[in-house]
Amino acid sequence: MPDSKTLVFVSNLDSRVLQSLHDYSSGKAVVSEADLCALTRIIYSPVGMKKEWKRFLKECTIPSRSLSRDEFTKEFGHLAITFPVVLLKKGTDLSVLISTEEINRFLDLHEFIRLVEERVSRV
Repeated sequence: MPDSKTLVFVSNLDSRVLQSLHDYSSGKAVVSEADLCALTRIIYSPVGMKKEWKRFLKECTIPSRSLSRDEFTKEFGHLAITFPVVLLKKGTDLSVLISTEEINRFLDLHEFIRLVEERVSRV
C-alpha cells in the first residue's frame, strides 16, 4: 500500500541498551538514568512501559513501530536525522513528525501524547 502510514518512534539507544533496560525493569541489571534517552524516559518506568503509553498505542488511529537507533539504521540506512525522533512513514517516504529538540523538552507523558495526537490529526 503506497499510501499506508506508520508512526516510527526511534530511541537514541542501541538495541543492546534497550535489552539492558528490559533487564533493569525485570530486576536483573542496572541502567543509570543517564543511559536513557528522553523518549525512553517519557514512555518507560522502572517496571516497564507505562500503561498510558500502551493504551495510547493501542487506540492510535495510525499503526506504530518502536525502533532503537541501530535497528533504524539497519532498516533505513544512515539518514541525516538525530535521535530520539518520531517519524511518519508514508509508503516509502519518511518525514519528521516530532523532532529530537521537541522530545528532549518533554518531562510529562500526557503532554507528549497530546502532541503526538495533535500531529497525527494533521496527516
